[in-house]
Amino acid sequence: MAGNNKRKAGKGGHGGSDGKKAKADIHKVGKYLPSGFPIDPKMKGVMVTCARGKETQAGAEACDLLSEYAEKLYGYSSKDEPEETDEEESIEDAVAREIAQAKKTKGGKKFLPLRTGTDCVIFIRAMEIEPSELCHHVLSDLQKSGSKRTRFIPVDETCYANMDDIETMADRVLKPYFHAENQQPTTFKVIPKIRHNDKVDREVLLRLLANSAGRGENHKVDMNSPRFIILAEVIKSICFMSVVKDYDSLKKYNIQSIFEAAQKKDGQEKKTDDEKVQEVEKESNDDDKDAAETDKGSSEQDKKSSDAEAGSV
Repeated sequence: MAGNNKRKAGKGGHGGSDGKKAKADIHKVGKYLPSGFPIDPKMKGVMVTCARGKETQAGAEACDLLSEYAEKLYGYSSKDEPEETDEEESIEDAVAREIAQAKKTKGGKKFLPLRTGTDCVIFIRAMEIEPSELCHHVLSDLQKSGSKRTRFIPVDETCYANMDDIETMADRVLKPYFHAENQQPTTFKVIPKIRHNDKVDREVLLRLLANSAGRGENHKVDMNSPRFIILAEVIKSICFMSVVKDYDSLKKYNIQSIFEAAQKKDGQEKKTDDEKVQEVEKESNDDDKDAAETDKGSSEQDKKSSDAEAGSV
């Protein structure tokens, strides 16, 4: 019978015995579908890393956080946050929706979560916002408040992951930090990362960016306490690049580490306060003990004086 000719879809398939579309596997979209990589060159935004399987939650949380701070800094409305997606959305529909969102440039949402096809990594596209400035402000504020949020780092721009395009993008991204008018000597460090790409060599990428930053200037590489960190991360066919500052003091832009450091600091301060209280109590007890011994000594002296007076009588 015709009705019995339907094949059951395997894991990640597009159909089922009941004829319904398969539910989209959020963090695997793009890993198995060639058309499921909605990130294009010349995008800017925020790269989010999170625990495996928490990509959707982390993306929504990051958009909420960025929207919250963008509203404070730039006056953008919270309505720019991404709408909730249908839990029954198929893989094809999810890919089509993200690609359509990625093509928006004006009049749309300020933050769009896009999947990278890589476990634990999401890219939040930022519209008309400088991600480095925003992320530095957010992380500095969270460091003060000790709030625990998702980890993310800014992305100044993206390009195809080949050395020619990366070199061209590096000239644009690095210019404001290393080749501006009246440029003063500074220090920097390059941190390259490669994921799911065997075409880009890490050492070649590192040398290219170091040479691009220091070209014609007296800038120096400082591995311990550089002024700027050049981050270059290749994921599949796209290279993400940014220049950040206060990288070490902001715990490598890792909010989990910022939170833990804040908790540890609070614990140390509390311990210090408790120790101060104990010292005050100890001093008070010592004073009471000294006073008691003084009173005891005075009583014994008075008794001896009374006995002496009685004997003389």
